[in-house]
Amino acid sequence: MTIELSRHALEKALFRNINMQHIRRTLNNPDELHEDAEHGVTIAIKKVNQKSIILAYRSENGLVKVITLYYTTKLDRLIKAKTGRGAWKKTK
Repeated sequence: MTIELSRHALEKALFRNINMQHIRRTLNNPDELHEDAEHGVTIAIKKVNQKSIILAYRSENGLVKVITLYYTTKLDRLIKAKTGRGAWKKTK
């Protein structure tokens, strides 16, 4: 699998000090996957220490393009809000 970061994702990864190893682990073995109906992307979530990494990406022909990414310490609240209003649908 080839991973490409959008310009936005690269800027956010550098600004938020997100490790490329965390990105790879999240894509290869996510704890949860959601379909984002509002933006047409897949959301991968992985627990990393006391926080969780959230990746929004599109996958096509073996290329995974990460659109945006961030860490959160409020995962339960985020998932409840997104699924509650129908923005995300859990797929794994």
